[in-house]
Amino acid sequence: MSWYLDSSAILKFIFAEPERPALVKKISGGVISSELSRLEVRRAVFKMQPSAIELADEELGKINFADLSGTVLRMAGSFGENISLGSLDAIHVATTLLLGERIEGLITYDKQMAKNASRMGINVLSPGAKV
Repeated sequence: MSWYLDSSAILKFIFAEPERPALVKKISGGVISSELSRLEVRRAVFKMQPSAIELADEELGKINFADLSGTVLRMAGSFGENISLGSLDAIHVATTLLLGERIEGLITYDKQMAKNASRMGINVLSPGAKV
């Protein structure tokens, strides 16, 4: 079964951050993300280290992407006041919810997203992160 990776998790593969070994170990099957991640990751790489864009595209090529649909956007926009997510994080969480039982859960290193997603009943992991 697949895990949903948000952009913060995908970037761990490109920049080989300390959490990468634990992340790689946790993922045994395919991964899925939102088309939003492709944009977020490429923009982050161009900003942080443009020379790594080829590696970023290679890593992005290993991911199955879910469409950024009107349904996802409507769900993300419907989260109530008890959910403290920005627009882009809300899109990731909404996509995760819509994928439902097709995924094991959400892997993110964004603490606010993790907290809110857990509150919504999503299985959330941050492999290798210091608690």
